[in-house]
Amino acid sequence: MKKQIATKSKGYSQVLNDIRFLLDKAKAQAYKAVDNIRVQTYWQIGERIVREELQHKERADYGEELIKSLANDLGFGKVNLHYMVRFYKTYPIIQTVSEQLSWSHYIELIYLSNKRERNFYENQSIINSWSVRKLRDEINNKLYNNVKKKGKLTIIKPLALIIKPEEVFKDTYNFKFLDLKPNYKEEHLKKELINKLEKFLHELGSDFFIGRREVPVLIGGNYDRVDLELFHSGLLCYILVEIKTEKFKHSHVSQMYSYLN
Repeated sequence: MKKQIATKSKGYSQVLNDIRFLLDKAKAQAYKAVDNIRVQTYWQIGERIVREELQHKERADYGEELIKSLANDLGFGKVNLHYMVRFYKTYPIIQTVSEQLSWSHYIELIYLSNKRERNFYENQSIINSWSVRKLRDEINNKLYNNVKKKGKLTIIKPLALIIKPEEVFKDTYNFKFLDLKPNYKEEHLKKELINKLEKFLHELGSDFFIGRREVPVLIGGNYDRVDLELFHSGLLCYILVEIKTEKFKHSHVSQMYSYLN
């Protein structure tokens, strides 16, 4: 009986969705952390094997025999050890290895001999959050060559690594340009912001672009609506905006978590 009351109580669905979001977020962060450690470790393994090979460079077959023995004793596949050696040789400076790319991404990248081409695909993978499959497809489709032929090839450090979210949002905003009467409500505020959108975006800062209004979001079988969707060309992501006129509440955070989830 108590269980039925708890699951049907007001706000239970919200709490459930918030906790699911936090668990999914934690799993994703844990997986990424483990993969970053794997990338770092495989680089170190590759470096150690190469260092050993150099000490016996007079023997042409030593490297292959070494990998064969290590694979047998460590339980690693020979192919994986060859990947690690090639990874180290392609990225001899560990600082050039990005924590935003997985080991699977690097397996695709290490076979690109052209450093400029490889940097292009690295940056595109980071900026556009490419999956390994997407990266492989773009390499096979020769995206680099196609962009180069069109004369639009510019390899720069990804904006996502230059601009941080905390550098985009201000502590306070000045909306005095709005024509609001005393004791205005959320609908009035929303209407004024949209009507004076150019000034509104100017106040938010550069690189903000309008997306959609009243964006439908399916939560628990029912549709809710996000007040406003913006896009930031520097962060390369969408930004959800909820307009409130009441004092800040914890439920506002929970509401946004649900939209993001």
